[in-house]
Amino acid sequence: MAALVKEAEDLKDTMERILAHEGIPDMEKRYKVVTDMIKKAAIAQFRDGDKKVSIAGSAYNWEVSRTSTTKIDKDAMKADGILAKYTTTEDSYRISPKIIKED
Repeated sequence: MAALVKEAEDLKDTMERILAHEGIPDMEKRYKVVTDMIKKAAIAQFRDGDKKVSIAGSAYNWEVSRTSTTKIDKDAMKADGILAKYTTTEDSYRISPKIIKED
C-alpha cells in the first residue's frame, strides 16, 4: 500500500508542476488507476458507522468518504402501493487527497 500511495503522490505532484499538456493524458490515466487502487484498499477498511477512512502518505492524506442514499423502486411501489417496503440504501465512496501541511 505504501508503494501505491507514494506513486500516486509522485504522479499528482508531477502533474501539478507541468504547465504544458504534453504527456499529461498518460499520467492522468495512470493516476486514475493508482488512486482507484488506493480507494479500493481504503473501502475494505471501512467498518459499520465509519464515514471516512484515511491512508497517510508522506505528502497527502488520502481520504475516502462514504455517503449513503436511499432509493425507491418506483415500479414495485406502484404495483404494490406501499412506499416504505421497497426503500433501499446504497453506499457511495469518494477519494480526496489532502495535502499535509509542513510546519
